[in-house]
Amino acid sequence: MEQDDHSLPGDASEVGATSPGAHPGVGPRSPVIAPYRAAELQSRRLWVWSAVMLGLVVIAAIVGGLLLKVPYVALVPGSAKDTEPLLAVSGADEFPSDGELLFTTVRVRQRPNLWEYLWLKVDDDATVLPEQEILGDRTPEENREFNLAMMNNSKEIAVAVALEELGYDAVKTDAVVVQQLVPDAPAEDMLMLGDSILAIDDLPTTNTADLVEILAGREPGDEVVLSVQRFGDADLQDIAVRLDANPDRPEDGFLGIQPVDRPQFLNDFGFTVDIDSGSVGGPSAGLAFTLAVLDQLTEGELTGGSQVAVTGTIGALGNVGPVGGVLQKTAAVVDLGADAFIVPAGLGEAELEAIRARAGDDVEIIAVATLDEALAALAELGGDVGAVEEYASANAS
Repeated sequence: MEQDDHSLPGDASEVGATSPGAHPGVGPRSPVIAPYRAAELQSRRLWVWSAVMLGLVVIAAIVGGLLLKVPYVALVPGSAKDTEPLLAVSGADEFPSDGELLFTTVRVRQRPNLWEYLWLKVDDDATVLPEQEILGDRTPEENREFNLAMMNNSKEIAVAVALEELGYDAVKTDAVVVQQLVPDAPAEDMLMLGDSILAIDDLPTTNTADLVEILAGREPGDEVVLSVQRFGDADLQDIAVRLDANPDRPEDGFLGIQPVDRPQFLNDFGFTVDIDSGSVGGPSAGLAFTLAVLDQLTEGELTGGSQVAVTGTIGALGNVGPVGGVLQKTAAVVDLGADAFIVPAGLGEAELEAIRARAGDDVEIIAVATLDEALAALAELGGDVGAVEEYASANAS
C-alpha cells in the first residue's frame, strides 16, 4: 500500500487524523471547535483590554478632577464664638455675663478642585459663587488685607456706637465706604470695594442716610458725579455714573452699592475697649461687638442668660446692614444650639425665609434694622436692657 511521504500512519498532526478511540471531528484540534476557542480567547482579551482602558480613564478623571482648580469660591458654615473673651477693658469696671453673645463666621474655600466643586453645588449649606464676584480685581492676598481692614474699621465703629449709646460723644462720620457691589448694577464697573464716597453732585455724603436721601431725589437714567477716594489713596477723583431704577422703589435712582459709614472717632474717655478678632476679616461682626461692649460695661445681663448669636454690620448712626453667608452662619448656630439668632432685616424676605427654614424650630430668627431694635429684641428674650439706659442717664447727668 502506498502512503504519503510526508506523514506516518496514525500521526495526529495530519489534518483529519484521529487518535485511537477518538471520534471523528471532535479531536483536540478539531477543525470545528478550534475557531470558536480562538474567538473566545480573543473576546476575553478584548474585554480585559477594555477594562484596563476604562480603569485608566477613571483614574485619569479622578486625578485630573483633584488637580483641576475651578475659579469659584464656596461659602460653608463657620463658627459661632462668644464675644466676651475677645473684649479687654482698661480703666473701667467690667461685668461678666452668664449668657453669651456670639459672633458668627463663614469659612471661605477658594478655588476648590472639580470634585469638591460638584459636591459643594449639591450641599444645601454651601453657596458657590464665581471668584470674580468675591475678589473683584484683587488677588486673594489683597482681598485678605482688605477684609482685615474692614474688620478693624468695623471694630472701631462698634466700640464708638456702644459708647454713644452709653451717653458719650464718641463718633462722627465724614463719608460712606463701598462695602459691597451689586452685580450688574451701575456702580459695578465704576467703583471698587473700599472706595469712600465723600459727595454726590457736590452734596456731602457724611453718612449712609445722606447718600440714601440724595439718591432718592434722583431718577433712573440720571447721571451723577461721585467724589471718590480710593482705598489707601488720599487723592479725590470724580466718577460719573448713570443710575438704574431702584428694585424696591422704581421711581428712585439706584447706584448699586452696600455702603457703611466711614467714622472719625473721639476716644478720650479715661478708659479703652479693645477687641481681639484674631484672623477673622470683614465687617459682619459689627452689631455683635456693639452689643458685647454694652453688656461688658453695664451691670445688667443683656442676654438674660440666653445664648444669642448675632450678625450684621453696624453703622455710625446705629443702623444694621446686611451681610453675606447668613445661611451658612445659621447652620453653625443651629449646630451649636443657640437660643436665638439676630440677623439684619435688610437681607430681604426671600433670604429671611430660607434662614428661618434652615433654623426650623431649633433657633428663633430675629430680624432687626437698628441697634435699638436689637436691644428691644434682647429685652423680649429677658435681657436687662434697662441697665444700658441707666448707665446713659447717669453719664448724661
